[in-house]
Amino acid sequence: MHQRIGEIFQSHNLLNSEQIAVLLRQQQHSQSMLGQLAVDMGFLSEDNLVEVLSDIYDVELISLDFVYANQLALQLMTYEDASRLMAIPFYVDDHNIKVALEDPVNLEAIDFFYQKFPPPMNVKFFLAKRSEILHFLDLIKYRISQPENEPLLLLNKIIFDALESEASDIHFEPTENFVRVRIRVDGELQILQNIVLDMWNRIKARLKLIAKLNITENRRPQSGHTRIYLAGHAIDLRISTHPALYDENFVVRIFNLSNGIKPLAELGFVNDDLRWLQKIIRNPCGIFAIVGPTGSGKTTTLYSLLKEINTPSINIMTLEDPVEYSISGVKQLDLREEGLLSFSDGVRSILRQDPDVLLIGEIRDEATAASAIRASLTGRLVLTTIHASTPLEGIRRLMDFGISLSDLIPSLLGIFSQRLVRYQHKKGRFPLTEYMGFSAQLKDKVLKLKDITICKNEKTFHESAKFAVENNLTSEKEIKRVLGDGYLQI
Repeated sequence: MHQRIGEIFQSHNLLNSEQIAVLLRQQQHSQSMLGQLAVDMGFLSEDNLVEVLSDIYDVELISLDFVYANQLALQLMTYEDASRLMAIPFYVDDHNIKVALEDPVNLEAIDFFYQKFPPPMNVKFFLAKRSEILHFLDLIKYRISQPENEPLLLLNKIIFDALESEASDIHFEPTENFVRVRIRVDGELQILQNIVLDMWNRIKARLKLIAKLNITENRRPQSGHTRIYLAGHAIDLRISTHPALYDENFVVRIFNLSNGIKPLAELGFVNDDLRWLQKIIRNPCGIFAIVGPTGSGKTTTLYSLLKEINTPSINIMTLEDPVEYSISGVKQLDLREEGLLSFSDGVRSILRQDPDVLLIGEIRDEATAASAIRASLTGRLVLTTIHASTPLEGIRRLMDFGISLSDLIPSLLGIFSQRLVRYQHKKGRFPLTEYMGFSAQLKDKVLKLKDITICKNEKTFHESAKFAVENNLTSEKEIKRVLGDGYLQI
């Protein structure tokens, strides 16, 4: 069995034959699994170990560092049994028990739960890192002596509650006397709880640690991310810090990667919007940009557009910071993991790979804008985002980067702006839209007059908002919350 596991690791290019031979010799004098032995000897990372074991045994991964197990779940077994079996029950209800194991074929642990909780109870097992199980056991021991007073358990509970609420962000906001925690659900912030100050230092240190940030730096903004696994869901947490009056503010953005990329038709666009977008992306070359503030759904729409045009006959490449969703058949590059300093460096590198379609996560400087225009003028379709409020402001922002009108206008296909508003009678949000396209006649006119103000929207937020209210999709109050006053006036 150990020989076969070693061969599997070798087939994944994680171990070589010499390392496997050393491990098999060492295995004769050890009770550890071969994979864990490889980790202990520094041949293999824990991440690689659990990912391969999860694949081999078809067991879902769980990140115990981010699981909140209530007292009822922890009472299913004694601390001594949990330590002996390296098993953590972390969820229980009337019909289900969820258990994290270090070893997916630990028959003693599996039998323990099946015998103690026979049908109709459904016991489901998950795979966790050994280090996380040991850390969780330490937290359990601490909780026995000081119930509900452990900062890291509190952080786990906050993240768990945010995921249960389908929140997009968690805000940690220090004040003079406490830290306020708010979550953003369907675009609106709501208070989750307050944290006493003496627990905050350990919580913020933990957040920095998991995002690979400098723990001692508190006077400059920092950003990082980590990927976790919760009950079969892959979750990306994007963590950013910013100095504030009473310490650092933290914002954790949550991306549930397991939700996958929705087809364009499932994003809530009305038929006119769908037809306009589908027409735009049928162009073989040019730049199409989506504008809007953070949280307006720009990236989600771009991914769905890529899914719409993704076929074996075209080469699609993306450059992102970081990669948000994995798309089968698309070559995706993470700016930081590739060791690139800017999007412009990445675009120059990517163009050597002969892409037909190029997604640039964001145009944020002159060099990236110039690189995107060059790519579009040499026969590529370029999709990107820009931080601007309206299509016209998107043009102005590109010109603020130092791009001349004569270079910019010939490359533009369209600029699309969107905002997400809540449905009135069901859960979820849908986009209000505003956009302009650039026909050959309009481009000639703009270049001749050198005046971008003649570019008019084909559809406005006013029209989109009016349609949404008249068709009972959302309320006037919600329109005013997202867009402000004036968009419903005739």
